[in-house]
Amino acid sequence: MAAIMKFVFLLATASMVVNAAPSKKSIADVVEVTEEFRVRFEELSQEKEQMLQFARTALFATYRHMNEDMLIDLGNTRNTIDYGFDETRTLIAEKLLMGGDEDCLLDLVSQIRDEQRALASGMSVCAAGSNDAKDELASSFLEVLILLQRLATAQTEIVLWSYTNYNSVVASADHADYLRRTFGEMDYLWNTQVKQILQFEIDAMEHNRPILVAQNLDCLDKLPQQLLLFDEQIRSKISTCAAPLKV
Repeated sequence: MAAIMKFVFLLATASMVVNAAPSKKSIADVVEVTEEFRVRFEELSQEKEQMLQFARTALFATYRHMNEDMLIDLGNTRNTIDYGFDETRTLIAEKLLMGGDEDCLLDLVSQIRDEQRALASGMSVCAAGSNDAKDELASSFLEVLILLQRLATAQTEIVLWSYTNYNSVVASADHADYLRRTFGEMDYLWNTQVKQILQFEIDAMEHNRPILVAQNLDCLDKLPQQLLLFDEQIRSKISTCAAPLKV
């Protein structure tokens, strides 16, 4: 790629030579300046690509850890919903074996099943809300990274693009000054503003990760509480179904 870009710069320089008919020394000066800044811009782009890669790694690591923490809480809640009524079901089964009112007791089993479905739906609501908040936070960071990636890529084309505004043969000093000034501005931009933006986004992800996990857990914690209340209601009804229905 570098060889191709260098060849393109030489062609661009040669196209100016036809009209300006400069000396060999001026041609050499033009080639030297443009090649110097082509290399410097390319090195700057590669250096900042490493910075962006670090930021991407930080983003994905934080996102993964957030997912893992939320999945643990979701798994614990799912287990509570799946097995939280086991003792009550055992009591109902014992009453059935003792000759209790079958229709009454089986109706309690149906109520438990319906409640488990409702609790599972509540768990899905918690997960959906957490996923939306988590994805919104990550999306903001990702948009910044995409924009900066485009900037890093565009840097490698600055020297070539500069030929559209400067004739290096007749205005080599202006052209060189533009490249020098632009490189300084880009270097300053990356090392001050961009670095601060990336650090802010990384800090925001790390700061919000435990908050979002806690919000998800707070939503999920209401479900076991709801399960316990419902379980108490079912247990209080078991005694009314314990004896066979007398006709």
